[in-house]
Amino acid sequence: MSIYLDKFIKVSNFMSTINFIHIAKNAGSSIEKYCNKNKRIRYHGHDAEVSCLENQMIIIRDPYSRFCSAVRYAIKNYPDSQKIRKIINAGLITPNHWAEAWADKSHTHHNLIMNEIKNHEHKIDSVKIPLKWTYIPQHYWINESKLRYVVPFDDINSYLLYRFDFKVPVINKSKYKKDKQIDDLSDKSKKFLKEIYKKDFEFIEKYSNFQVSTWYLNSKH
Repeated sequence: MSIYLDKFIKVSNFMSTINFIHIAKNAGSSIEKYCNKNKRIRYHGHDAEVSCLENQMIIIRDPYSRFCSAVRYAIKNYPDSQKIRKIINAGLITPNHWAEAWADKSHTHHNLIMNEIKNHEHKIDSVKIPLKWTYIPQHYWINESKLRYVVPFDDINSYLLYRFDFKVPVINKSKYKKDKQIDDLSDKSKKFLKEIYKKDFEFIEKYSNFQVSTWYLNSKH
């Protein structure tokens, strides 16, 4: 009887609604398009109520790559905004420029970067966060007690094909290759960012020992 019950629980868990939490700069927009056509996976934006949603799924990304992507995105998509225009005019046009100015309070352009990355209105779980969504550490979206699926950014399609038998239609990728983005960062910048995103690195380390197909957390409920 226990064998059948175990199978029933596994099937029930598999069929239950999955709440996808869109962490900024982690390909969530591509997943959203799929969610709109699939009743099993429900999309939740950057302001998701992560404290109460059950059966959560997230995409986790290397923090260096994510930061570089956020900087490239801001420069490419908002060059006419007052804050970004000042940053560009000051010659801060690479992720490394931004990281070095952010890290050094005595840097001539430190305040320009802070004015851009500091948050004034973004919230996660109804709580105002210190940095904008694109720059805030990923751990602000992570509630491990309700987390069920951890999808590695670099293997999104492999994971989703294995677990859910679907392929993400479009992944928003920068024209800059991942390795080039990371190579843009100096050792000083990497050291600073590793401290800023310390909990993200620790979370990735915790789960990176698993193969893609086993990045799955058994429900505690």
